[in-house]
Amino acid sequence: MKVEIQTTLNLKDDQNWKVKLHSFYNLIQALYTETYSLKDLLGNNKHIENIIAVLDKIQAAFSDPQQTKDTLEELSMFRQYITDEIDMTISEGSSLGLSKLSEIEKSLLHFEKMLAVAQDRTDEFLTFIDYKGKRLSFSIESLRFKMKEVFATMASRSGGRYGVAFNAESKGEKDYFFDLQFPSTTEIMLPVLFPDVIRDLLANSKKYSPIGSTISCKLTTDPEVTTLIVHDEGRGIPQSNIDQVVNFGYRGENVTEDETFGDGFGLTKAYMITKEHGGRMFIDSVEGEYTTITIELPTNI
Repeated sequence: MKVEIQTTLNLKDDQNWKVKLHSFYNLIQALYTETYSLKDLLGNNKHIENIIAVLDKIQAAFSDPQQTKDTLEELSMFRQYITDEIDMTISEGSSLGLSKLSEIEKSLLHFEKMLAVAQDRTDEFLTFIDYKGKRLSFSIESLRFKMKEVFATMASRSGGRYGVAFNAESKGEKDYFFDLQFPSTTEIMLPVLFPDVIRDLLANSKKYSPIGSTISCKLTTDPEVTTLIVHDEGRGIPQSNIDQVVNFGYRGENVTEDETFGDGFGLTKAYMITKEHGGRMFIDSVEGEYTTITIELPTNI
């Protein structure tokens, strides 16, 4: 049954800011994970410790809006520093053996992909700081490309557990099929952080859906309403939890702590941004079968 979410979010200022930065926290955690994997390969290594120190500095800055802005404006410098440290690790690792060097080079590739994604998120978030509460025109082609880039990067870090496909003909048995249905127009007006909402909802769907399943994303617009519908074939949400899942850090009763990655703010952010822009959010879910998230935004605000 399709339920309109009408929960009142009572977030403190720091919680509000943390929700807005949700995607960055997840990216930093992914970079920490990759760094500690390298540390397991190399043991104590000054370059790895330098990378961890940089990640610590970035994450600590997220507690304050001005520090966040200052740090994100320097991200390209941090990105180059991390890449240089990994390059030096490889150049000094001639005694590690070919198998370890191969693993290190894979990690470098993962780092480069994640840092490229982080740069995109940074550009979006700095735009959000400058244009808070406004809508901007987004290229449909760029939206589609960036969605593909994010989920291809995730798949590359899965160790071969799963892949991703973006058309039905190329889908393999272990691939998630992301069916991205975007408007035929070249541009669309959206809230500044709405591309982040789309990514978060798709990532949630992947997280709680079986490998090999289909996740669909349909974005449409007309003069009255802009609509996003994300549908998956996953575990669903218990009916008694549906009106609570947008609360800060809340997880459904059928989700265990050890199988999750991230802080559980994706639906909170989606709902927050929807309400900030005069929209409505609906959830239709059957436990063990599917979940469909629908967001409707007035087009002409």
